[in-house]
Amino acid sequence: MASDQAILMDGQLRIQPNRSYKSKIIICALLAVAAFLITWLWSLSYNMRMLIGCIGLVCAGYAVTDFLFKVNLTYIFDPVERVVYQKVPGLYTRKLMSFDEVYILPETTHGEVHYVMSNKKNKYGRNYALSNYFSLTRKGQQKQALFEDEVLEVIIELLSKR
Repeated sequence: MASDQAILMDGQLRIQPNRSYKSKIIICALLAVAAFLITWLWSLSYNMRMLIGCIGLVCAGYAVTDFLFKVNLTYIFDPVERVVYQKVPGLYTRKLMSFDEVYILPETTHGEVHYVMSNKKNKYGRNYALSNYFSLTRKGQQKQALFEDEVLEVIIELLSKR
C-alpha cells in the first residue's frame, strides 16, 4: 500500500490519520527552542523575556501533546477477531467496536471533506477520523481519490469479509 497513513501488516490494517502533523510539530518544536535561546542569549527587558518565554512554552506544550496523543494515534482493523482497536503506542490500547458496528461516512467541516468511522447505532454521534481533511482544490481532490482507492477500499473489503 502506497499511502503513508495506512499499513497492511500481518493481515491487520493500521491507519494513522494524523501522520501529516509531523511537520507542524517539528515547526513548533523549533519555535520553542528559538524562543528559549533568544531569552538566554540576548539581554531583554523582563516583560519581553516573559512574553517570548510564554510563546516558547505554548509551542513546546503543543508539540509534546500532539506528538504523544495525535500523531502516533493508530486504528487497528483486526480481521481475525473482527474488532477495531484504538492504540496510542506506549500508553494504551482499547477496543472501539466490532466490524459489525462500524459505519464509515464522509463528513464535511467548513467545506472540507474527511472520512470518519462511527457506530451504526449512532452514526452522527461520536466518530473517529480515518483521514485528513481534503480541500476543494485539484490537489485536495487528487488526495481524496488516492485515499478512496488505496485505503477506503481496503477497509470496506476487510469489513465485508466474514
